[in-house]
Amino acid sequence: MTSIDKNGKMGKLALILSIIISMFGSIFSFHCDHGLAPLPGKLGVDIIFLNEEIPEQTEGVYLFVAPVFPPHAINELYLNPNSIPLDSNRVYTEIDLSYGHYEAIGLWWYNKETSSNLADVFTLKLDNNFMPYQFDITPDKPYHRTTLPANLNRVDRDATIEGTIYFNGPFPPNTLATTIAAYIQKPEEKVEYLVYLKSMDFSINENPYHYKLPVRSKGSVRYLAVFWLSEKSGLDDFRTIGYYEDPENPGQPGMIRLQENQVITGIDIYADWSLINQ
Repeated sequence: MTSIDKNGKMGKLALILSIIISMFGSIFSFHCDHGLAPLPGKLGVDIIFLNEEIPEQTEGVYLFVAPVFPPHAINELYLNPNSIPLDSNRVYTEIDLSYGHYEAIGLWWYNKETSSNLADVFTLKLDNNFMPYQFDITPDKPYHRTTLPANLNRVDRDATIEGTIYFNGPFPPNTLATTIAAYIQKPEEKVEYLVYLKSMDFSINENPYHYKLPVRSKGSVRYLAVFWLSEKSGLDDFRTIGYYEDPENPGQPGMIRLQENQVITGIDIYADWSLINQ
């Protein structure tokens, strides 16, 4: 991530945030330190792009593998340091891995115009149970090969949700990040907070905060929530402190239907800091 403002009110928040959530913002220099010996295993992936056009703002697309998913920290991920070639609709790529069990593989889209975030994980390979695909690399089977359909239309966010977030007090001193995120449906399990994610914005830094969240118009937003992350939390420990409620049924998540190039305003959220302790 290269565009986080490190001045003014962002201060310490922006500095720490840039380290934690710019997983792929520094992708060209980041790699897992596995020592000098080559890794004994290998994953081969046939990536099939389902869209005919690559978004103009695409900087690259990167393969990642997670031994634990969702990851607790970025050093748990195996990353392909180079972008997958985007000049063909079918690409084969490989990544070296240690022996072990792996709980997810996917693709991360990197935008050359704006900061990347968790919502830019645009493809996760799913198993028959609609949960992330798992596999093993072992001495007996050091090579595993699979296919991964990829649809870059998921990052073509052609609509906008706009509103104001009101907090019932100042930000806690141990705040690492506060974010607003849109989902295709309300997540119940930790893994679903990434699987169902449509869009996310980590730039919340004041009270009240007026947000403009770009989203893909295809498919309704059934859950729009504000999350908080402490300085000592892992990446899978976001606390929900508020969500957009149905105006006709308070206490229940509101649904937001979008059309292409539409801007929906007045989607306000009231966030309660006391919920971080529940």
